[in-house]
Amino acid sequence: MSVVYKQPIKINVERLNKDISLFPQVHKITPDMFRTHKGVSRLVMIDRYSFKDTEKVTLTNGDFVVLTIKEDPKFPARGLGFIQSIDWENKKAEVLVDEEYRGALDKPEEIETGIILRSLDVIEKPLEIYYEQVAKRNATGLASVETTEEKRKEWFEKFYQELADLHFVPAGRVLYGAGSDTEVTFFNCYVMPFVQDSREGISEHRKQVMEIMSRGGGVGTNGSTLRPRNTLAKGVNGKSSGSVSWLDDIAKLTHLVEQGGSRRGAQMIMLTDWHPDIIEFIISKMQNPRILRYLIENTSDETIKKYANEKLKFTPHTEQEEGMYQGIINYKNIPGQGGFNDKIIRDAENKLAAGGTYSVHNPEFLTGANISVCLTKEFMDAVENDGVYELRFPDVEGYDADKMKLYNEEWHNVGDVREWEKQGHKVRVYRRIKAKELWNLINICATYSAEPGIFFIDNANDMTNAKAYGQQVVATNPCGRAA
Repeated sequence: MSVVYKQPIKINVERLNKDISLFPQVHKITPDMFRTHKGVSRLVMIDRYSFKDTEKVTLTNGDFVVLTIKEDPKFPARGLGFIQSIDWENKKAEVLVDEEYRGALDKPEEIETGIILRSLDVIEKPLEIYYEQVAKRNATGLASVETTEEKRKEWFEKFYQELADLHFVPAGRVLYGAGSDTEVTFFNCYVMPFVQDSREGISEHRKQVMEIMSRGGGVGTNGSTLRPRNTLAKGVNGKSSGSVSWLDDIAKLTHLVEQGGSRRGAQMIMLTDWHPDIIEFIISKMQNPRILRYLIENTSDETIKKYANEKLKFTPHTEQEEGMYQGIINYKNIPGQGGFNDKIIRDAENKLAAGGTYSVHNPEFLTGANISVCLTKEFMDAVENDGVYELRFPDVEGYDADKMKLYNEEWHNVGDVREWEKQGHKVRVYRRIKAKELWNLINICATYSAEPGIFFIDNANDMTNAKAYGQQVVATNPCGRAA
């Protein structure tokens, strides 16, 4: 018999405070605490920022938990609930899901009772259920740099009042990390320097991205310093797989690095409009086969057609499928149409005429990152004037040993083919394209797949104060592009 729970279960504060005493980072609940937040805000606070008993040493029946209530590989849903029973041997627990989150459940019995069985791996016990607890932990951590106990107390009180009264709300990584005695970053996002164009440089960049993400930070990367596809790699007497393949490898780190709770890592990967791989970069993440077919049928640029064809996947109908569609169509002119309505018959005709189904190759390609195109003033001028635009890169195939040594040492510090050419280095034009064709490609893909974004990199460098420190804008973090 199913039991339906309607009465809300209350958190046992006395027992939770006893559990908290085992964790010196966490402050006990006091009667003056009241700020719990509501709805999504509460879930985010509990899931992402609350300090948790990650080893589950205090987990027991009746405990308040945050967990994955819908286990979907792409779109999992998190929610709050209470432990009903624990099977330690099989590492599973029954959880009564809070009514607010039961809409995400899809099994009839789970929907009716609110009780779900989940692995302990997706269940976490928060020890901070009031925002004031988070504020006290943060204030303790921020004041800890003071050298005397008197000063630590003074600054704890100042920080705590500002935080608890919401006069100042720190970034998420501070809320999560300050006072937690963990080695996480207090910065939400980072922008990496240009990638050095070598296996060692890519490996080092990848290592740093992985380190930042493992500590909770998001990362922005500009891959424009990586040599184009099929460019000669003299050191190994081979050819480069191109910037896009390496950037996909970096993007995959998002799926590999766990950041705690439901917080997923975030990456922004960019390529500048002058890079010879820019068309491949834009098309490589397109997931809509109809748009790929549209590009093939409507663009006059052969390179766009080439990469759209490479991305598009066609699977011919089997003999059985063709027979099924033809069987439906055969009823078209027979009274009653065999029970099939006009819509079904038209659909069968269209599918038979298509000869198969369309999908995409490598649907997971670059999905670990948002992608954006860095737009230069020269490109936008060419678009406005309906001009031709050159896709260029340092002429690594034409460099002698001395020039190649200079390239390896300096190119990633420059990162802009225009500046590289101004410095007197030889640059190769890989191809020319009508600027509006590239502009239309960006807009079509962005309209129907929300990517790529755009980033006016010259404007950013014109207006940044980083130039006063001898720096330049390389890219943005994952939040800084124009969608």
